[in-house]
Amino acid sequence: MKKECLNCGKVIIVKPSHYDRKKFCSRNCKTHYQKLNPPDYWKKMTKKQEIPCTNCGYKLFKKPSVIFKTNFCNMKCKKEYQIKNGHLINQHLKRQVSIKCEICGESFQVPNNRAQTAKYCSKNCLGKANGIRGKIDYTRRVRVFCSDCGKQFEKKPSVIKNLNFCTVECMAVYYSKTGLFSGENSGTWAGGDINYYGPNWLSQRKKARERDKFTCQDCGMTEERYGHELSVHHIIPFRNFNGDWASANEITNLVTICEHPCHRNRHSKHNLVDDIV
Repeated sequence: MKKECLNCGKVIIVKPSHYDRKKFCSRNCKTHYQKLNPPDYWKKMTKKQEIPCTNCGYKLFKKPSVIFKTNFCNMKCKKEYQIKNGHLINQHLKRQVSIKCEICGESFQVPNNRAQTAKYCSKNCLGKANGIRGKIDYTRRVRVFCSDCGKQFEKKPSVIKNLNFCTVECMAVYYSKTGLFSGENSGTWAGGDINYYGPNWLSQRKKARERDKFTCQDCGMTEERYGHELSVHHIIPFRNFNGDWASANEITNLVTICEHPCHRNRHSKHNLVDDIV
């Protein structure tokens, strides 16, 4: 569609959908036209009012929307005004009360709104109070014995448990000796390892490795770089087939992956015990 430029009158071709909003042939024409015919918001910006600086009286021109009770020509004037009229500003902070320090006993002044919370006159007194409170809390500690080596040590009452250890090493040794979180005691226990995968397992395992070109299907590690044969993983765990080894060992249910970290990552995701050779 054809249309004339509002500024120069040049005929321009515009899309039908742009007919109403396309008004100029170029940015230069648009700028020239708007300077001669400023939009409404430009007119509003020119309607500034003359007001004096609250501090020095210098004449300012400001838009009505940003004129306040106090107006300043710069930050210096604002600071000077606040210093001179500080007694009139924040009067609620000037209403102070006298309080006795709980450490040194000296009286000090605080705003009325801190009368119930203020306790100490300075940071030094606050530090002394924290030291006293810390000593009291330390005396509340209870003597316990290490569950592994029997060594006596102190713990806060809130962290005393059925098993207590003096060091991380003692905890590791105790868990290793007792098997507290292994086997049937583990949250991931699924019935123990399966050592026999049926009479066709070795041949199926070899076929899976050959199909996958002796490469881990998760990270791309090859047997040549790995240094020995890769593992073959049951996508659906072998135990889920209830002894049906022929179905469990279908080539479509097998995938070649490296033992660490890919194989372990797969089992950690499913929270299952390992089902590979």
